[in-house]
Amino acid sequence: MKKNNQIIITSLRGFVISLFALVAMAGKGQIKCHVVGTVDDGVERQTFYISQLGTTENDDAKWTAVNVEDGHFSLDIAADTTEMYEMVEDRWQGGRFALFLVENDTVRITVTPEGDRACLEVTAGGPEQEKWLTMQRMSKDLFGKEAETIEHKLDSLYDDDLVYSEAYRRLMEEREKYDRANPDHVHALETIYARRDSMMHDKSAFSLEARKLVLANDSLHALVDAWTKAYKVDHPMLYGLLYLEARMLYTYDDINKAQPYLDEYHQIYEHLFPEHPAHHRIALKERGLLLQPGQPYFDDYEAATTDGETVNVASLYRGRMAIINLWGSWCGPCRAHAKALIPIYEKYRDAGLTVVAIAREWNMDSFRRAMEHDQYPWPSLVDYQDRYGVWEKHGIKNGSGKILLIDSDGTILSTTNDAQELEPIIKKALNVE
Repeated sequence: MKKNNQIIITSLRGFVISLFALVAMAGKGQIKCHVVGTVDDGVERQTFYISQLGTTENDDAKWTAVNVEDGHFSLDIAADTTEMYEMVEDRWQGGRFALFLVENDTVRITVTPEGDRACLEVTAGGPEQEKWLTMQRMSKDLFGKEAETIEHKLDSLYDDDLVYSEAYRRLMEEREKYDRANPDHVHALETIYARRDSMMHDKSAFSLEARKLVLANDSLHALVDAWTKAYKVDHPMLYGLLYLEARMLYTYDDINKAQPYLDEYHQIYEHLFPEHPAHHRIALKERGLLLQPGQPYFDDYEAATTDGETVNVASLYRGRMAIINLWGSWCGPCRAHAKALIPIYEKYRDAGLTVVAIAREWNMDSFRRAMEHDQYPWPSLVDYQDRYGVWEKHGIKNGSGKILLIDSDGTILSTTNDAQELEPIIKKALNVE
């Protein structure tokens, strides 16, 4: 089936969500996991990457390259607790991936060719992994035939280039006018992507024939989800908790997308495996997602100055209207949004507006070059190598930054990244004509 990044037809082989490859190798060794795999002839890629789920691609120290020799690979992982890891095609570009639990056991992964890509599949693992694999096999027995029928019909439409509507094609042609590597185009691209998402949601992106198949797939997916949820209630498994955390992680800061996962967490997992650190991480994610207009902003976190001095962030804005700008030198959209704030800051700084910038960084030289190149008129704090967990506290561990407008009493006024939308809110709050 031709995979297009505008549509994800869920395969019942793993109910896989589309994630970029984000994972980490670490641990003092309480758990020893042996990972072995085979790579079939026809797979061109001979190097894959493994790390714990949730690791950003910038964090070099937490990635391990896995080299294939004579169609096989193996490595050992030492960890402090059972966590979810991921083996991926390309740590920077993402691609296909396989999720697995690090347990005191052996994990087996097969890599087979699928078109010009590699298909990664976990075929065996420790006790908790096997519980999940058992559920997958049962689901495939129940729903797999219908899923394959829908997929086959969609394949035929892809072959004949009959999947998308004319309106959607025009939108994608418009997207091609912009260079996605140029951060100055970020606002235009975000507008196009918003229209794309809307067309995907109401199915106007698809031709009439494809729309029928997509709706049938959605209905089948709903049945699978309901069956899976009921199964997990009757068969509690650690994999389910960690997989739910993974899905929540990549909703970024969209509370509407995250809410179904939060509901499932509270219904099924909140009181299971109480000692596992996933509960703390999910609590941080939920806290960050609740940072919405009208809600109070928390002020109990720290970051560092460029000299390495720890600073209570609230001390820089308490009692003032402030823009909290979470950015990074490596994040093109973050920098574009930050540069768009400069004229607004210059216009209203004398009326009481301040900007508190916090950069998530792995390379201080890159940070300094970005500050100099972009000519920000405000200083920036730094969260180097996630020492303070600032982004995670805001519910955006691997997102594209965040901007919050905070009133002088600590109330969140806006979470938009659009400077044009921010200005009228600022004017009204500052009572400026």
